[in-house]
Parts: sequence; structure tokens; C-alpha cells
Amino acid sequence: MGNRESKQAKQSTAAAAEASAGTASLSPALDPSNAPREAALGEWESPITSTFITEKAVKLSDPYLRASDGVMIWLESRSNEGGRQVLVMRSPDGTVRDITPPATTADGFNVRTTVYEYGGGEYCIVGDTVYFTNFRDQALYAQDLGAAEPSAPRLVTHGSEERGERFADGSWDESRRRLVMVSEVHKDGSGAELPPGKVINRLVAVDVSSGQVTQLVSDAEFYSYPSVSPNGRWLAWMQWDFPNMPWDRTTLMVAPIQEDGSVGQATRIAGAGGAAGEPASAVQQPMWSADSSFLYFVDDKSGWWNLYRCQAPVTSTTCTAESCTSTAWANGAAAAEALAPMEAEWGFPSWNLDRRSYQVLSDGSVIGVFTDPRVAGHTLALLQPPTAGGSQWKLTQLNLGMTHYSGPPFVLQVQAGSSNSGGGGGSLTVVAVAASFSTASAIVQVTAASLEALASVTPADLQVIKSSSTTQFPDGYISIPESIEFPTVFDGQPSTAYMLYYPPKNKDFIYPQGTLPPLLVKSHGGPTSFALPALSPLLQYWTSRGFAIADVDYGGSTGYGTAYRNRLNGRWGEVDVQDCSAAAEWLASAGKVDPQRRCISGSSAGGYTTLACLAFRKTFSSGASLYGVADLKLLTDHTHKFESRYLDNLVGPLPDAAAVYDGRSPLKHPEGFSAPVIFFQVSSLPTTC
Repeated sequence: MGNRESKQAKQSTAAAAEASAGTASLSPALDPSNAPREAALGEWESPITSTFITEKAVKLSDPYLRASDGVMIWLESRSNEGGRQVLVMRSPDGTVRDITPPATTADGFNVRTTVYEYGGGEYCIVGDTVYFTNFRDQALYAQDLGAAEPSAPRLVTHGSEERGERFADGSWDESRRRLVMVSEVHKDGSGAELPPGKVINRLVAVDVSSGQVTQLVSDAEFYSYPSVSPNGRWLAWMQWDFPNMPWDRTTLMVAPIQEDGSVGQATRIAGAGGAAGEPASAVQQPMWSADSSFLYFVDDKSGWWNLYRCQAPVTSTTCTAESCTSTAWANGAAAAEALAPMEAEWGFPSWNLDRRSYQVLSDGSVIGVFTDPRVAGHTLALLQPPTAGGSQWKLTQLNLGMTHYSGPPFVLQVQAGSSNSGGGGGSLTVVAVAASFSTASAIVQVTAASLEALASVTPADLQVIKSSSTTQFPDGYISIPESIEFPTVFDGQPSTAYMLYYPPKNKDFIYPQGTLPPLLVKSHGGPTSFALPALSPLLQYWTSRGFAIADVDYGGSTGYGTAYRNRLNGRWGEVDVQDCSAAAEWLASAGKVDPQRRCISGSSAGGYTTLACLAFRKTFSSGASLYGVADLKLLTDHTHKFESRYLDNLVGPLPDAAAVYDGRSPLKHPEGFSAPVIFFQVSSLPTTC
């Protein structure tokens, strides 16, 4: 149900459009010299075809810029290769080549981990070596990149496939030449498969020379974000336990790394499990400063996922018994500093491992992405520490003309006098995967001579390195959405929810006078996800054919604070249904859409909302469910460990809430359906819903 379904599924269904790429050609405009002519629904011709949406889709993620020579590396997920993920390298001269051997060869690889099923943190660059998890066996491999051609991958974790062990989210421990990683074990000592609830998650150290895997921490149900301090003295990580998800209650822990490489007594820095009266919170994204003196993290204890940092008790490479005590760390944690308190979100539901929104620079500044509910889309920003005698951090919004950043910006700082400084003073290059409402997702970069110069960059300074689509939309067919806060009801009281409203757009056609467009409501997945603030060819397919679209951020969506996200707790199948219906009703009452032609569609968890709207409301005249949930109890019976207790919070714990499960399951109420609905199912997604 996560905000990212299995990649093969996404690229074989709706979300393929949002990562579309390839050589598909759009048909020419009908006749640019003609004024728009009147036509009814079904008669609007559009150059945005289904072939354009689906052919050779590619998704770009995780860009990395190597400091030694400026080589850029990123991950591509290719629909024309069955969703295979490939590491790609771009040399400074612009030459682009695959690092990962092709699937058509005997040694073909797929860079994808299935830890927690949704993956993330598939690869890690250390000098001239890339370490990655291979999809087929979930083992860790290494490739050398220093020569003219990448070496063949070599197996690091011998025997891990027999143990059913998977690896992800690696953090490099330089002094011990090892990776600290999240491990997931699916087999017992006899080689038998473990049931989902018994799968073992832990933090391990992988010696990259011998391949030996050593357990470090194992007392929680789940782990993420292992982070070794640059001086090698500390290990920070996030952990949580059933029935929580990583956006409900999590804990940020820090422990000293002992001389033998083991982990000492851990200290809670932030998050769940605090003192009496301290609010429960979900902390995420720990990251060390370059000198190991500060630990940065994101916490929603204020009601919004904001940035914090606390000071480490020791910064040297030696760690005395006194300086490594939990008391020393606790004192620093108690004085954690909020860098820029705001009613905006620097965090997100961690469906995927190693997902981050910011990066710490060498001077302690931060470049990152946040979401402000008053602004449509994401904001890229620079946060600088207070100047001498000051107390407030300086927040500067960076204008690159983008509305969506999928992952954090990667920032390479080049010091003056280095081989890559280009002469003159030190500079920095910011690389990100970004999109706007009118441009497809792409790897982009901008270079500035200093932080001060970075603050004044404009969209004209942006360089596109690789676009997810080689096809340009013709003018006159892209619908730009309007961000709308609309009235709804929550807990019996007047409230509001949010949507992106896309009006019909086709330069060749208009509706006859007095005719209103049909409406297609989109219910996103997760259900903690959000309406994507970026160009979606799939949505444009419909708007260019005369449909209006409401992409609804119902209660439970991300980007509007903790209280809004928690509206869905215990109320899934109610709050989302109410808000999607209210969006359609408000648009009709505002005279924007035809009240007799209102449709709804969604995939995964959004498919459940679609079916629930059709079963329990009469707002919509038709619907489409893409591998949606129809029976909530069956969902709990056929899922994986990560989501096995998810519905405890969304619906209620079983068996006590069995009647609630039945009451909200569309499959149990066929009598409620009066509108036509079409179902799309897939056979290769046992772990998504």
C-alpha cells in the first residue's frame, strides 16, 4: 500500500506515465491555424496517446557525484526491461554508459533490494567501488569503477542467499573497511522460510573484503538509516516496533562503536519512548556533520516534520568511558536545536529505505526540500547557521523552477585549489531529480561559486543531465493545476482538505456553450502518499480529452502536518471516502464540473478508496480500481512483515475490530454498488495492496 508500489507494477500501469521516456513521437496538432472548435466528450482528439504514455518509460533516482573526478552516477528503472534497475555513469565529457551488466547476458544484474518489500538504499559508492544489492539473490555485490570499463560484479556476501538474507541502506565505516546495513533474514537455521511475522530485521556490519556479516543491533522489530559518524566513533540509527509504521512512532538511537567493532550501550536521542508527558513522535533521517560534532535529524514532535540537530559529546577519534556514557549523549539530545521551526514538512512516510530530504554541507549549512501546504509543490531551500552573535538560522528559498523533487539534492563541494575547482575559489554543484507541472522528471544540476551565489540562482542556470522523457509535449495541451483547499467534514465538524484541480486543456477543442466537463477524481495510494506536484502524462491524457481531474490529498496525506496525517488513524475507509466525495461535490457546486458525470479511480490503497466510495456513497457515476483492496481482513492475512500490523492503526486491532473490517470492506457490501466499475488486477504483486 506504500507510496511506491512494486516498480514492475508501477511501470506496467498508471505511474508509468509519470516516469515516461523513450522515442515515442507525438502526432502533430490538428491544425494550428484553426481556432478551437466545439466538440462533445469523446470527440476531443489528442496527440497524447497511450503509446506515448507507456513506451520505454524510465524512472530516474539516487544521483551521486564523485568528488575525485566529477563522474555522475544514478539509478534507472526501465519499463522496457521489465522494470530492471540499472546503475548508469556519466563522465565529465558527457559520455553515458551502463555500469550494470545487461540482463540479456549470463551475468545480467538488477540493482534492487526487497528489504521491507519496497526497497530503497540499493547502492553505495565508496571511492572507486560501488556496492549494490542484486534483485535475484538479494546478495551484496561490488564493482570497481576506476578502470576504463567497470569490472564484472563480484559477490561479497557469500552464503547470504542460502540464509534468505537481504541487504539495504548501507553506511560506510572507513576505519574498519565495512558497510553497516539493514539486514532482513527470511529463513531459519534449517533453511525453511519464516512466516512474515517472524522475519528478522537487524543492523549488521559487512566486511567488504571477507564478506563476513556480523550482527550489531537486533532488539527492535525494524531498523533504518544506519549512519556511522565520519570519525568512526558513533553509530546512529532509527528503529521502531509493532504495531507502528515508521511515520507513527520511531526512535533515534546513538551508540559508541567499540574497539572490536561491536556497538556499545545505545542512547535514545529523540522520538518515541521519551519521558512522561513528552509527545510521541516519528523521527527520521539522521545525518552527521562532516566533523562528527553534530547529529542532524528530522522530528515531528512540534506537529510538523522539522529539522533539528544536537551536539555530540566528543568529536575526537578517542572515546573515553566518561564521554561515551548515555548521560553525555542525553545532555546533548535534551538541548537539540530546531534549525527552522515552521509549519512545513522536511520529512515524509518512510516507505523506502535511505530516503532523505536534505544534505549537510561542510560548514554545517543544509540544502534540502520541504513541503509548505500553502504552496503547490516542493520548495528547495538553503539553511545557513547563525552568524557570530546571532541565534537564528537563515532560510533562503532556491528558485530552480521545479515543483517536485524525488529524493534529496546531492551536493558536491569542491574546495579551492582542487583539480575540479575550475580555477578560482571553491564551488559547489547541486544535483537532483526534479520535475515541474510542465516538464518531465529529469536529473538536473546547477553549479555556483559559493553559497552566496547559490542563493541567487535562477531556472536559466539549470542544466538538464538526463530527462525521463525524450518527447516534448506540443504547445496547447498541458493542463496546469490549481491548488485548492476545499470544505469537508472531520469528526462531525466543518474542516478542509486539499486537491490539485486540473481543468480540461486542448487548444483544438472546447465544449459547447453551457456544457460542463466530466470529472475524474484520483485517490492516491499509501494511503499516506500525496498528489504528485509534477507533470503526469497520464493525467494529461485525460485532460487533453476533455476531462477535469481532481487529484485529492484526503485526510491522511503527507505534507500537511502530523495531525492531518493522523486523521486516517482508525478511520481508513471513512475520512478518505468523505474527502474524495467532498472534493467532487464542491467542484460541482462551484460550477466547474458536470454533477452528473463524476468518476473516480485509484490504485493500490487508492483502489480501496475508489471501491469504498462506490459502495458507500452515491457521489460518483463510475469508477476504476487498479489492483485495489476489496476485503480488509484478507489484506491482513496476505501481506508481509512491514505491513502486517499496518491496519491496527488504520482500522483497528484484530480480532476486536473484526466487525469494523467487515463494515468497511466493499466486497462485503455488493448491495451498495449502483454505478459501473472496472477492475484491473495483476498477478505479480503479492506484496502490494
